Order: sequence, then C-alpha cells, then structure tokens
Amino acid sequence: MEGKILGVDKNGNLFTIRAQNGERYTFVKSEWQSEGTPYVGQSIDFNISEDNKAIEVFNITKPVLEQTQDNTPKAIIALLITLFFGFIGTAVTRFALMEEEKEEEFGKLTPTLIHFVCSVLFFVPVVGWIITLIANIYYAIQNYKASK
Repeated sequence: MEGKILGVDKNGNLFTIRAQNGERYTFVKSEWQSEGTPYVGQSIDFNISEDNKAIEVFNITKPVLEQTQDNTPKAIIALLITLFFGFIGTAVTRFALMEEEKEEEFGKLTPTLIHFVCSVLFFVPVVGWIITLIANIYYAIQNYKASK
C-alpha cells in the first residue's frame, strides 16, 4: 500500500502515515527498509501487519535530481530565439516552448506584451535620431547652397 508520512514523535522513533485509502497507520523506525532517515511528507510503500501497524516501509519518493530534468538546451534555444527575434521570440518561446507546469508561474501573454512595449519604446528615440540626422543633413546641404 502507498501513503505519505504525516508526522513523527519527538524521539524520532514512531511515525504516523496516511495511506491512499485515507486510513492512518503508525510504524517504528526499525521497520524502515530504505537508506536514509524517513521524513515528513515522504512518499512510502508499506505492508500492514495483523495488529494494523505499518511494516516493511520503503521510500518511493524520487530524489530531487531524478525529479527534475535538464532543460538547458531548450533554455538556450529560447534565449537565442528571443535575442534574435525580440518580442516575437518571446511570444514563440512562451506559446510554443514553455512547459505547461511553468505557465502559471511565469505566464505567457503578460511577458510578451511587456517585451512588445519595451521594443516599441526603443524605436521612439531611434526614429527621433533618424529624423534629426536627416534634418541635419538636409539643412547642412541647404545652408551650404545658401552660403555659396
């Protein structure tokens, strides 16, 4: 039967667990069959004795290293797409590459819109510089002609 460890007594010897069926059982530390020390929240597999106690308790929680997969190549692709395509890259990354479990934490639409606004704000001074440059060249030519 599977369950989770709910608590442990202050001596660290008697553990309380809740099985998937909702029933609660206890086990003593000597019934722990896995490496390490049992801890609260740990997923376990166990058998039930005749006196309704958990026996032969095993850890079934995967280590943190096994739970997370390395998404570094995917992250590098997202970085490059964003750098080369700007806010369009953000949209592609958020809507095509992002995994579902990260959607709530990081969002999709809001970062894309913020990146779009930042991109537009960049072009305001650039357009101003271009207009200023064109005006300077135009009036420099006009002043040259007028001074001749």
